[in-house]
Parts: sequence; C-alpha cells; structure tokens
Amino acid sequence: MVPSRRRNENLRALLGEARWTQAALARTVNALGAEIDLELHYDRTAVAHWLRGTRPAQPVPDLIAEAFTRRLGRAVPLAAAGFADDLGGAWGDRLGGFRTPVGTWLTELCSLESDPARRADARLLPYREAELARSARSPAPEPEPETAGGADGAEGGLGVVRLAVRFFSASFDAHGGQGARSSLAAYLADDIAPLLREGGHGARRRGLLVEASRLTFLLARMHQDAAAHGLAQQHFTTALRLADASGDTTARAVVLRGLSAQGLALGHRKNALRAAEAAAACPGASDGPARAFLLSQLAVAQAACGRHRSARASLTRAEEALAAGAGCGAAEPFDAYSSGSLEFQRSEVLRYTGDLPAARSALANSLARRPSADHRGMALSHAQLGEILIGLGYVEESCVSWNSFLDHYAVLRSGAADQAAGRMRKLLTPFRKVPAARLVLQRARAVAAPSGRV
Repeated sequence: MVPSRRRNENLRALLGEARWTQAALARTVNALGAEIDLELHYDRTAVAHWLRGTRPAQPVPDLIAEAFTRRLGRAVPLAAAGFADDLGGAWGDRLGGFRTPVGTWLTELCSLESDPARRADARLLPYREAELARSARSPAPEPEPETAGGADGAEGGLGVVRLAVRFFSASFDAHGGQGARSSLAAYLADDIAPLLREGGHGARRRGLLVEASRLTFLLARMHQDAAAHGLAQQHFTTALRLADASGDTTARAVVLRGLSAQGLALGHRKNALRAAEAAAACPGASDGPARAFLLSQLAVAQAACGRHRSARASLTRAEEALAAGAGCGAAEPFDAYSSGSLEFQRSEVLRYTGDLPAARSALANSLARRPSADHRGMALSHAQLGEILIGLGYVEESCVSWNSFLDHYAVLRSGAADQAAGRMRKLLTPFRKVPAARLVLQRARAVAAPSGRV
C-alpha cells in the first residue's frame, strides 16, 4: 500500500451515501476481485486504513470505484472515491476507446497482449456492470447506404480474413482460449486494424468490419475463458462498435449475445436478460441456426430471472429456427449452430428451473451430438454432467463423467476447464474413500502435473 498524508473524506462520504459498513465494502471489493479471478481477503480493518489515507495497490482503487458505481447507480470515478490520479492516468480508465477511431483503438487494445507489463495490468481491469447495461440499451445505428462497387471491390482480400475466422474459431473449440490468444491479438493489431484505418466505403468495407467484429468477438471469448472479464468486456464492446459500423444487424446481435452470456455467468441476471432481449430483437437478424443461437441464450437468461414459461417458449422457437436451417450444407462458424449446443442451453434452462434429472438428459443428448474435436465443449459438458450427477447423489456415475472430462481436459489450455477441474476436486474430495472417486482424483493430479495446472 502507498501511504498518503490525507484522510479520505470522499470515501467516508460515499460509505454514508451507500449506507454501507466498512465490512460491507470490504466484502464487495473481495467479490469484485473474484469476478476477475483475483483472490482478495479484505476486512473492515483494511477499509479503516483506506479511510485514514492509505491507498491500496492496483487494481483495488478501481474495484472500490466500481463497487460504489453499482451500489449507487451512477458513475463513481477514482477521484470521487478519494483516490487522486497520481499514477499518470487513472488506471481503470486507461482503456476506454469510444472517442478513438475504431481502427486505432483496436491496435491499442490488441497490442496489450505483446507487452507483458501492460498485459498484466489490463488483465485486472474490473468488470463494469454499467457497461453491460449501456450496451444492452444502445440503439442500433442506421446502416450506411449501398455504394456501387465491382466484385473485386466487394471481396478482394476478405477471403483470407474469413479463413482466419475459421482457424481461430476452430482453435478455440479444440484447444481452449489460452493457446492462440496472442496470435489472434497480433493479427488484429498488425493486419486488420491498418486496413480499418484506411477508411473507405462500400461492400468491401462493410465485409471487413463484420469479419473484424467476429475476430474481436473470438478474442473476447478467449479472455473470458481466462477469467479476465474486464478485458474481455472491452473486446466485446469493441466488437460491438465494429458490428455497428458495418450496419450488419446479425453481427451486432451475436456480440450482444456474448455480452449477455458473460454477464449471466457473473451473476448480473437482469442486465444479461436485457442484452439477450436486445440481441433477439435486432431487426433483420438471420433466421436458421444463427437465430437459434440468439434465442437459446434468451431462454437461459429468462430462466435465470425466473421467467420459466417464456424460457420454454424461447427454446421452442430456437428449435424451430434450427430445424428450418437444417440441410443447408456446411456453414461458416458464425452462421452455424449445432443441436448439441442447443441441448446444452436446454440443460442450463432446466438447471435454473430446478429439474436436475431433465437437465441430466439434455446434457447426455448434447454430448451425443457434439463433434469429438470440440474438446472444450465436450470437457465443459462432461464437467457439468458430473456436477449434476453428484448433486443427485450418483457419485460413481459422476466419476464416469469426470473421467471423460479429463480425457478432453488433457489437451486443453482453458481457464474455464481449469475452474471446472477445481470444482471437481472440491466435489469429489469428501468422497475420496470411494474407489472410483479416489481414482479420478489421482488421475486429475497426473493430468495437471505436466502443465503445472493446479
């Protein structure tokens, strides 16, 4: 901590306005740290030190400001929380590129990955719930008018970018988000952003913006997979800017869907539902599998908010959309949605409604329909099935699922899979005297040891 000579009266005033005790603020800061995979153990004595003028190390001041922002329903910058900008720029506000041209901003954001010091700082950006709310309610811009252009003007160079979308999407599914993240960031910064800065109009420009949005969306998911949720949110909102600039409503809807899924995973149910509703309501968003992709997330968000009848209706609409697009042949990653993925979402809806046996059946269907090369999806599905089974009291049967999880986990570099492995150990440890559970725990240690995973 950095000592200061002044008492922090701003912080004291905010505590009074929020009607929080010092212990309540400490608990909230700890919870916000957990959102970005940062383990904090502050208590009321730490808050007392802050009130006396001690400045905690970064990113804690940003977490404190975010805590009051959520509590009071208005933006609380660092200075308002009593943390003067003595570090050459408010740390938590250094990444905020809405006033910067999108090509320039994409370079700045993606270049963080190649700078170890800045990457470490950016990874600790707090997740901002107000940003999720702002994205959910932001109106879709009017698309720019069509302009004349030949075939080369429309497609020149886009084929290579689409190949990159396919490659990085397949890499994420097969290996998790930690493998190709730096490569994707470098490709966006060094190849895509300069093309965006060239400006221009017409079909080729719009196509480039759509593909850039998709690549940025994939990078956001990679950061989300590593539990760097604040940084992932920055990439999601940048992908939204790119989609909006293209005028492609489906591209916009896909990003809103991603923002909804991230927010729901972090417990921000109401705003996650608003984002899912905004995604499903995008005018002209594609039918078929892409439509099913949007409606399935809407169903999960509705179920999480207790709207069970609406969730079932949305699932039915998703099934109809998927069936309508069947038999259309091979599709690009952002145009495809599998029945296995839809069954996974169905299991999520059923878990929120409390029907664990039905959720178990849906997950079994999901696993039967997923391609074996989708190691990340298979691993997380087996992990969820294991958690459901142990919740139902089927310890030995859960171990079968956990063993299948480990088959896929062994080839992954995925933070989400690491977290699932941690939950597995926690759930199975009380049953370590059961032979099947003991063998799974032993195997988990053997799988984790070569890579140094805990």
